[in-house]
Amino acid sequence: MAKFRDVQLNRRQALGVAGATVVSALMVPVMRASAGEPVTGEPPTLPKSATVNSFDFAGVGPQIVEPSGTITEATGDNFPVLDGNRAAVYFLTMKPGAVREPHWHPDAWELDIPLSGRGRLGVVNTDDTWSTQELRPSSEVGFVPQAYAHYIENVGTDDLRWIVVFNNNSPGDIGLSTMFGGMPTHTFTEALGLPEDGLAQAEKPSRTTYIV
Repeated sequence: MAKFRDVQLNRRQALGVAGATVVSALMVPVMRASAGEPVTGEPPTLPKSATVNSFDFAGVGPQIVEPSGTITEATGDNFPVLDGNRAAVYFLTMKPGAVREPHWHPDAWELDIPLSGRGRLGVVNTDDTWSTQELRPSSEVGFVPQAYAHYIENVGTDDLRWIVVFNNNSPGDIGLSTMFGGMPTHTFTEALGLPEDGLAQAEKPSRTTYIV
C-alpha cells in the first residue's frame, strides 16, 4: 500500500512539475513583451505600413491657448490616419475654476474621456431639460449628442485633463461668446428680460473665447 501511495505521489509531483514548466514557458514571451523585448518567432511577411496609428499630444503645441486653459487638436491635418474617417481628437486642459464656455457642435457628437482632475459636464437637452455629471478619471466617460448645448467646468483644485473625441474631422464650434459677439446686444437683453442697458458693462468679444 505504501508503494502504491509513493507511485501516486510521484505521478502527482511529476504532473505538477510538468504543469509549472508549461506555464513558465508560456509566461516567458509575455514577460518579454511587457518588458519591451521582441517576442521570438516568425516575423510578419507583409511590408510594413508607412501609416502611423498613434499621436503624441505632448509633442504638439496647442492650437488654442487661453489664460485658463488650452486645446490641442488632432485632425486629419496633423494625424493623417484620421483623414476620411470622420474623426477628430482634442486634448483639453483647464485650470481650477475654469469653464469651457457653453457651446455646441452643429455637425458632431462629442465623447468626453477624463484623464485627471475633477470635471463637471453640463448638457441642455432638446426637451427643455438639463443634466450635470462629474466624470471620474479611469472609469467614466461623458457623451453629448450632436448639436446639444453643453459646458465643461473644472470643479477641483488641480488642473483638468480630458480627451474629447468627435465624429467629424473638423467639428464646428459655436460658443456663447460667438453668439454674443455676433448678434446685437438688445437681442440678449430682451431674451433675458433685462433692462435695455442691462448688458452695457458686458464686453462683446471679437472672437470665440473657448475657455474662461
